[in-house]
Amino acid sequence: MTAIKEKTFMYPANERGIMMFAQSALFHEDGSRKGHLLVTGVIGSGKSTFVQRYLEDAELNPSGYMTIRHTSRKSQKMGFSHIPAGIQRETGLLTVRHQNGSTFPKDCFLIVEGEDSRFDVGQFADKAFPLLEKHGDVIVLDELGGVELVDDEIFNRVMQVLDNETTPVIVVWKHDRSLEETLSHSYLPESDKAVLRERRRAILAHDSLTSVMLESDGTITKELEEIPDELIEGGLKRHLVVRFGIMGAILIVLIIISFAIGWYWINPITIVRYFWSQLWGTGEVFAEAVTTVIVNVRLPRILLAILVGSGLSVAGHTFQGVFQNPMVSPDVLGASSGASFGAALAILAGFASTGITLISFVFGLLSIILVLFIASFVKANKLLSLVLTGIVVSSLFSAGLSLIKYTADPTNQLPAITYWLMGSLNSARMKSLVFAAAPILLGIVVILLLRWQLNLLALGEEAASTMGVRTRLIRTIMVVAATLITATCVSVSGVIGWIGLVVPHISRMMVGSDNRVSLPASALIGASFLLFVDNIARRATTAGIPLGILTAFIGAPFFVFLILREGRKGVT
Repeated sequence: MTAIKEKTFMYPANERGIMMFAQSALFHEDGSRKGHLLVTGVIGSGKSTFVQRYLEDAELNPSGYMTIRHTSRKSQKMGFSHIPAGIQRETGLLTVRHQNGSTFPKDCFLIVEGEDSRFDVGQFADKAFPLLEKHGDVIVLDELGGVELVDDEIFNRVMQVLDNETTPVIVVWKHDRSLEETLSHSYLPESDKAVLRERRRAILAHDSLTSVMLESDGTITKELEEIPDELIEGGLKRHLVVRFGIMGAILIVLIIISFAIGWYWINPITIVRYFWSQLWGTGEVFAEAVTTVIVNVRLPRILLAILVGSGLSVAGHTFQGVFQNPMVSPDVLGASSGASFGAALAILAGFASTGITLISFVFGLLSIILVLFIASFVKANKLLSLVLTGIVVSSLFSAGLSLIKYTADPTNQLPAITYWLMGSLNSARMKSLVFAAAPILLGIVVILLLRWQLNLLALGEEAASTMGVRTRLIRTIMVVAATLITATCVSVSGVIGWIGLVVPHISRMMVGSDNRVSLPASALIGASFLLFVDNIARRATTAGIPLGILTAFIGAPFFVFLILREGRKGVT
């Protein structure tokens, strides 16, 4: 047997040196294949973490697979499944924690529970082999060298991969010390253990294989290898904290300005003193007109603007993530059309503002119920069926709205319907605020609690399922929550377009595409945006310009800018 070329590094202290060593072992200077690399080390030495970071640093598009470990609470049960190496590079995910073992994905090839372990050779081959067939700059075989090598078909397939002359291979496995420790309390027959050791030696002796052994320098922890902090559950980076601070400050300034401006001017200092007095009970007395305007007129309007702006932005952001389409807006499933039809019907029937709001809300919810009910009969491509069903339901309600406008009294009812459809906060009162607050806040809270799973949904059905995400359930919850928000917003403010379409893009431009931070940013930006637009609307004319007109004037040019910006990048 040929002696294997091996080098030992401390990790992560010598990460840059290891990357250079790996690059020289895998590729010639012209980028052609030079050989293969074996990355080994004891448990917790950072093997998979290093491969993950090397692929990202070298900007390689890998084929093959990485291994995801699934653990139940307190690690009483563990499962192992495969995920395409290219997708794993994007998420950085190495471990998924579950509330219990029943939520493990069905394609786990190894289940370990206490001292009992079950290895499914067929499941391993069915998932791993197709991933090895895909084209990539490098083939990754993660966590190889275990019981799977006892199977003849798997071992022969591994050797075929190593014998290829075109694509370099990265093999990751436990060091012999860790393997022997595992085998010492394994129920694997001694004959199979002997076969496993022999086949590992055969792989190690491959002429093209260079080995690098990682030894932890004490700064890498098991948690780092399991879930990289910055990718899965970490805190916000410092620059994001600064940006969120700026967004929060802008919102506060806009709130003060919103209290100040109007046809009855109130000094901003007076506003600050008023709320300081209310908060700390200083007993300072203010003019009755000031108190009336602040509490009864502007406070409900400002709070409603914040709710509607943040709600529509979060709903739009959620729909764009769920449907993986940046052109999607909150009315994609017909909630806006349903709510608009309900409002027009209520106006035609002569209901007051409270009745209009309630009936609009009911029809907004009815639209999503119809969409989900019809789409439930479609078994294939759930996302496409939802979108198409939403288009159909939206068209039906739009046709009904046109019929109502056609039959409405052109003197009173038709202008009222038209004005309502253009969106406004002029009817904001404490009653409408109380009505809107609960469903909007409920929807936002649900979405924010699940926002990290939106990152995984963006990787596709198969990848998300492999990571233990119950994709159908999560998508349904997200869609229902976003639709609840949309229906409520439209019922209290009319149709205010563009916010749910444009604001999520602004959010991603400012804080990145990670939904854990971009969704809260969308809420802040949306609230500020609608407050800003409403301030313009209130000052422009006595009656106030409908908000839908202003948001279109601002949103449409900005969206054109986004299209041109992406076009220059070559994005289609």
